Order: sequence, then C-alpha cells, then structure tokens
Amino acid sequence: MDYRFKEIRDDLELKQHQIAEPTNISRGSYANIESEISNVKLKYLLKYCNQFNFSLDYICKLTDIPCSRSIIKIKTIDKKIMAERLTIIEEENHKLAKDIAKELGISKSTYSGYKNPKLPNLMQTLMIKKLALKYNYSIDWIIGRSNEKKR
Repeated sequence: MDYRFKEIRDDLELKQHQIAEPTNISRGSYANIESEISNVKLKYLLKYCNQFNFSLDYICKLTDIPCSRSIIKIKTIDKKIMAERLTIIEEENHKLAKDIAKELGISKSTYSGYKNPKLPNLMQTLMIKKLALKYNYSIDWIIGRSNEKKR
C-alpha cells in the first residue's frame, strides 16, 4: 500500500489519537491504517488530507510536494466529476474501460460502477493509486480536488 501516515504523524509530533479524532475514526482503525494492516478508504483519506493540509498524491507517495496551491478543499467526492475524469483518462490514453479494468486487476463491471455517479461505491484507494501511477495523473485531480492533471 505504501503511504506516509506514520512519517507525517512523527513529523507533526502527534499521537495516533490526535490524528484519529479530528478525522472521526477510532484510534485502533487509524493504527491499522498507519501500520498498513487495513487499506485506507478514499473518503477517510480525503478527510485526513483536508484536516492536515496535504495532497492525496503526497500521502500516497506519488509526489514529494506536501500540498499544491491548486488544492481545493472538498468535503465529499463528487462521483460525477470522478466519472468524467476517468473517461478523460481513457480517451487521452486510447484505452477502453475493459482495458483499464484489466490493468487494475478488477472486473469491467466493477470499474464501470466507479464511473456511475448513481451507484454509491467509490473507487478503492489502492485502485485509484494504481491508476494514477500507471498513467501519471494526480489522485487529487481524479477526484476533483485539483485542476492540475499531472503529478
């Protein structure tokens, strides 16, 4: 999974409960995320980045820049924007949805579900990170938190 949670907490000189409380998760859940026992949910990652002023790309180790000036603080991920941006990624890279699904190791129907704003499922953090790495896009851009496409 490979995230910067522990590194950031140490740099901020905070205890686990001081990170968990403002982001509304238990200390135990945060400890599992920090030690990478549990995968971090995208909606939690967004809260964390908003609370501590980091980019998702930085937390996911896709950049060494903690936060870009272009970051827009959003409370929730707009699935319509995310769906539009997934389509842009497909078009710019001359890929079909089935091709991207295969590269991510998921079914086409699962990937298509991520593109359907009417369905409640958000893309898993691990999947969005793989997509961003593969095609050099910013996770913050994919979810509508930045207008800068590339990392």
